[in-house]
Amino acid sequence: MNSIAKRPVTGLLALALVVGLGTAVASSAEPVGPGGRGPGGHGRPFLRALRGGLATVGLTDDQRTKIRSILESKKDGVQTLALKTRTDARALHDLASAPRPDTAAVGAAFLKVQADREAVRGTAENVLGEIRTVLTSEQQTKLDGYLAALRQMRRGRAARG
Repeated sequence: MNSIAKRPVTGLLALALVVGLGTAVASSAEPVGPGGRGPGGHGRPFLRALRGGLATVGLTDDQRTKIRSILESKKDGVQTLALKTRTDARALHDLASAPRPDTAAVGAAFLKVQADREAVRGTAENVLGEIRTVLTSEQQTKLDGYLAALRQMRRGRAARG
């Protein structure tokens, strides 16, 4: 399989983010934080990171309610983006896996997947930004530290191979 066909696999993290966020919204009645397994589960790194980070900051019931409301407001957009991301990644894979791939079509499909990743990243940043408005400055600092530690661990794993 050529290297272009492998690239959508790296985009699975972004796809997992969108699917995880969609699942979180769909299951928003479940608690967020320690003891509450909540939505997400395995394969949803963004949601697990967010849930883990929020569990460390000591949310009030009012903050939990507001966060659920934020996630609910993003539900339709996230589900639409998840479907588009899956469809575009599948199309790229199919084009690149053809016996004689059309390089122009593969390139155009790759650009679509890249745009989808940027849209996913933007959605995640938007959601996180809205959630941060609910938190106190001390809670924001704790959440930022938690997410920074996760990013550092991820970089360490990527460096090891």
